[in-house]
Amino acid sequence: MYPVLFHAFGVPFYSYAVLMVAGYLAALGLLFWLSPKEAAPDTGGLERPQVWDLFIVMVVSSIIGSKVGHVLFEADAHQGVNSLWELLQKDPWHAFRLGEAGYVWYGGMIGALLVAVIYFRRRPRLDAWQYSDAFAPAIMAGASVGRVGCFLAGCCYGQPTEAAWGVWFPGLPGPVHPTQLYDSFVAGTIAVFLLWRFHHRRFVGENIALLLMLYPLARATTEIFRGDPERGTFGPLSTSQLLSIPLFAIGLWFYFKRSRETAAPTPAAPNPTPS
Repeated sequence: MYPVLFHAFGVPFYSYAVLMVAGYLAALGLLFWLSPKEAAPDTGGLERPQVWDLFIVMVVSSIIGSKVGHVLFEADAHQGVNSLWELLQKDPWHAFRLGEAGYVWYGGMIGALLVAVIYFRRRPRLDAWQYSDAFAPAIMAGASVGRVGCFLAGCCYGQPTEAAWGVWFPGLPGPVHPTQLYDSFVAGTIAVFLLWRFHHRRFVGENIALLLMLYPLARATTEIFRGDPERGTFGPLSTSQLLSIPLFAIGLWFYFKRSRETAAPTPAAPNPTPS
């Protein structure tokens, strides 16, 4: 497809990297739209300075997590080696070439969420659930844009298909499912739903719980159409399908836990008055 989007001053700008940056900017724009311009200390609400700080932390941790996931689950297939150790010997700088394709989305998501947990534990004044609910649609918006970068780079493609919308990538014998665009559409749809839901939540924490349930279900479904051998498998399941199971379980647990914790209290029965 178009792994290099353009050149500027002799420097190649990879489509994957450009769309990844665009995805982060889309997420940031959505977060700023949801948060007040001025900080509101001790209110428990969203504070834009804290949103910015957390965003930077999650960007860095997601990039590191994505690269770690790629090296653990995919890089051996990309480089034609048989083990992680052989990869490190053959190409020790593979994980540090950030502009090239070679990221695992779930690795980035898990890395960002783990670092976010540490971030909020060190800042007990902040309402972690409120921030998580705001970040949920932003994460999906960023994923939707970023997946277009996968499409342009030609990675994460699908199985052969005769459908009219099949895409013929260079190096493949025929048209395949554009699973990158399937994922982009699904993530965008979830982002719109979670953005609407943010203003209609039944309880604080609902959005992040819904994200952890909806995206794993959608991702496990689109993985059925994937055809790239580099993604890694564990028996009948792909790496992403396997990771979807615990993430969905965590989301389900969050949903019921938070719905019980923040449910409206039952009004007390009135005291009987003497007649």
